[in-house]
Amino acid sequence: MDNILQAIHNCRKCLDACYDSVLPPAIYDGSIDTPILIVGQAPGIEEHALIFQRYLCYPGKQPDGSGDRNPSSKQLDLCQPYLARVLSLMTGLTLKLILPVGRLAINAFFPASKPLEEIVGQQMKYSQALVIPLPHPSGLSRWHQKKEHRALIYQALGLIRDLNLTSTPLPR
Repeated sequence: MDNILQAIHNCRKCLDACYDSVLPPAIYDGSIDTPILIVGQAPGIEEHALIFQRYLCYPGKQPDGSGDRNPSSKQLDLCQPYLARVLSLMTGLTLKLILPVGRLAINAFFPASKPLEEIVGQQMKYSQALVIPLPHPSGLSRWHQKKEHRALIYQALGLIRDLNLTSTPLPR
């Protein structure tokens, strides 16, 4: 696992492909023997400026400045082998739950053509682990503000709770 984390840390694929607004490396943390893997997209520019300056792969602003730009499909293709390597190392060990958070992460496991209303609150198997998607928690998103969508989020959280994963107490 250390090798893949070091490869992620040293990644310059987007910069080498002339995506000059990307600031590697990606955010990553964890160990190979954890029961939960959270897969998400990078935080926005405010988080980049305040917190994650050394650990953020940020695709930049929209051309019109209206918000954060989604990575292109070519950029996603550059990152996908890293996710595949992490998943191949972790599945079959102690991994029991994969939580893709946000549309970009969800698309790695569920068809991109399906709306969130058909995905959030559902689960699927990936090897020995369950995949339970969650919407992006951005304050700019209006999706989770609808009552019927919040019900789907609670349904997803119930699926996670029902897994009854044992927790390790935090050190004091």
